[in-house]
Amino acid sequence: MVNTTKGFEIVHKDGRRIVRGLGFIEHEPVSDIREIVKGAVKKYGSKVAFRYKVDGKLVEKTYHDLDQAVDALGTALMDLGLKNSKISVIGENRYEWAVSYLSIVNGTGIGVPLDKYLPANEVENLCQRAEVSAIFYSGAYHGIMETLARKETTIKYFICMDEFATLTEDKRFVTMNALIQRGHELLDKGNRQFIDAHIDRDKMSILLFTSGTTKASKGVMLSHANIASNVTSITALLKVYTTDVHLSLLPLHHTFENTIGLMFMLHKGVTIAYSEGIKHLAQNIREFRVSVLVAVPAIYEALYRKLLEGIEKSGKTKLVEMMTKVSNFLLKMGIDLRRKLFKSVLDKLGPDLRLFVSGAAPLDAEIIPGIERFGITFLQGYGLTETSPVITCNSFELNVHGTIGVPLKDIEVTIDNPDENGMGEILARGANVMLGYYENEEETKEVMEPDGWFRTGDLGVIDEQGLLRITGRAKSMIVFTNGKKAFPEEYEVSLNHLPGVKDSFVWGNKAPDGDIQICAKLVIDKSYLEEKGYTAEQLAEILDTHIRSLNNTLPKYKIIRYFVMTFEDLIKTTTLKIKRPLETDKMKRYLEKAGVDMRKLNKKLIDGEL
Repeated sequence: MVNTTKGFEIVHKDGRRIVRGLGFIEHEPVSDIREIVKGAVKKYGSKVAFRYKVDGKLVEKTYHDLDQAVDALGTALMDLGLKNSKISVIGENRYEWAVSYLSIVNGTGIGVPLDKYLPANEVENLCQRAEVSAIFYSGAYHGIMETLARKETTIKYFICMDEFATLTEDKRFVTMNALIQRGHELLDKGNRQFIDAHIDRDKMSILLFTSGTTKASKGVMLSHANIASNVTSITALLKVYTTDVHLSLLPLHHTFENTIGLMFMLHKGVTIAYSEGIKHLAQNIREFRVSVLVAVPAIYEALYRKLLEGIEKSGKTKLVEMMTKVSNFLLKMGIDLRRKLFKSVLDKLGPDLRLFVSGAAPLDAEIIPGIERFGITFLQGYGLTETSPVITCNSFELNVHGTIGVPLKDIEVTIDNPDENGMGEILARGANVMLGYYENEEETKEVMEPDGWFRTGDLGVIDEQGLLRITGRAKSMIVFTNGKKAFPEEYEVSLNHLPGVKDSFVWGNKAPDGDIQICAKLVIDKSYLEEKGYTAEQLAEILDTHIRSLNNTLPKYKIIRYFVMTFEDLIKTTTLKIKRPLETDKMKRYLEKAGVDMRKLNKKLIDGEL
C-alpha cells in the first residue's frame, strides 16, 4: 500500500512504515563537487560569489575569480606531488578557506577540515590519525604550525592563507598566494593535470571528524556522490535565488555549513557573505544585505531575545501584539501584509531577511512563530555529519511547527522498533549516507545495516501525516526505575525561558537508594542580577517558584527534584551542542566534593568554590 502526498510518500514494506522524500519543487541535479563549481561559473560567471571585509574594507569575489583561484591552487598542489594526499584546512570562515578546500577535493586528494577551536595537541592528534600530508591554515595558527613542524609529522607542507607574520627558513612553509601564482604560471604553460584529473565520485574525498559529543571523535568518510546527492535533494526543497545573500556563520568544517552554506549556495548562484563574528552579527546582516541565514538554535534564540528586548525598551510591546493579531486575521483571509506592518522591526533586524533555516539541535517551539509573524519564513531541519548532513526539513509548502518535516528528495526515513507511542530509533537511507567511519569497521557495523539503513542514534516519532518529530538522543535518554523515559531537551527548552537563566543542563542523578532523580544546572546571567538588583539567593527563590509551577504540569516521576545555579558556561561543541557526558561527569565530581548534598553544591557553585 502506498499513500502519496505532495513532496513525499508513505510506503509499508518489510514490516516498516517508511517515509520517502519526493521533493516539493523541481530539483537541479549535480553529480560531483567539481560540477558545482564549473556549473556555477558557467551560469553565473561575473556575479559576486563572495563578499567579506579585510581591514574594514569590503571585498568581493566573482564566480570567475573562484574558479580561476581553485584551478591555479589545485594545479600547484599537484605540482608539489600531493596527488591523492590527505590535506587539512583550519581557520575561520573566509574566502581562502573555500578556495583551499575546493582545490583539494576537486582533483588533488582528500579534504580533512579541522575545527578552528581545537587546541594544538588535538590538531596534532587528528593530523596524525588522518596521516595528513599538507595543511592550509589562517595566520592566527602560525605559531601552532611552527610547533607542529618541529615534531615528527607526516606533514610535508604548511600553507598559510596569509602572509607570514614571522619569517621562517623552513622550506615546508609556503603562502597560499605564492602557490596560486605558481599555479597560474603552470596553467599558462599548458599544465592540465588538475583540470583534467578524474573525479571518482564514489570514493572517499572528504574526511570529517565529529565533535565527539558522546564518544571520542570519529572520522566520517564522505564522497563526492554523498555531498552532490544532498545538494541535489536540497534544491528540491529550499527556494533561494541569485539575488539572495547568505551570511556564513557556522564553522565551515561542519557539514551543515559546508554542504548548505557553501556547496548549495554556490550551486544556486547565491552570494556568500562571511561574518566578522557573532559580536558583529546584527551589523553584518544589515551591511551585507543578508536575506538568508542558516544557523543553529542558539543564534536564533539570541537574535530573538534581543529583538524582543528592543521592542520592550521602545515601549511597543502592546502595539506589536495588537498588530500580530491583525496580521494573523488577514493571513486567514489570504492577505499577507506582515513585512509592511512590521517594516520598522525588520529595518532593525535586517530589512532583506526572508529565510531562516535551523538545524543541529532542538529549537524552542515559540521562536519559529515568533519570528515568522514579522514575515520571515523559518524552516527547521534535521541531519548528521554521517548523512552529509540533511535528512529531513520543513518546506515552504509544508511547515508544521514542532516537527522537523519530511525526508528530502530520494531519502527514506523509518522508525526502528517503535514502542506503544510510536517512538523508536530514527533510521535513514539514501545516497547521502556516509561510506563509513575511517579505520573503524566495528563502529561502522554498529550504525550501518546490511540493507543500507543508517542508525542515527536519535529517537523520534513519525506522525500520521508522515512528519518526523525528534524526542531526544538515545544516549542522553533518562530511564526511571519504573521503566518510563524522559529526555533532557524537553526540560531545557522550558528552563531556558526562566528569568535570569541564559542556559541549562538536565541530567538523571542516581540517588543512594537507586532512585533516578531529574536534576538541573542553571547558568545564570550576571547582568540580569545586576539589572534587577537581586542576590543569587533571591533569584534562587524566584526560580524555585517557577520550577514548582513547571513540576505541577508533569507526572510525579518526571518532576525536577533539584536545581543548582552557576555562572560558569556549559561545555559545548562549536555548533553549540552540550557535551553531555562531560557535563554529567563534572556534576558527579562536584556532588562528590559537596558530600552528595545538592544544597551545599548549589552554594559552592555560586560562590565559585568548585
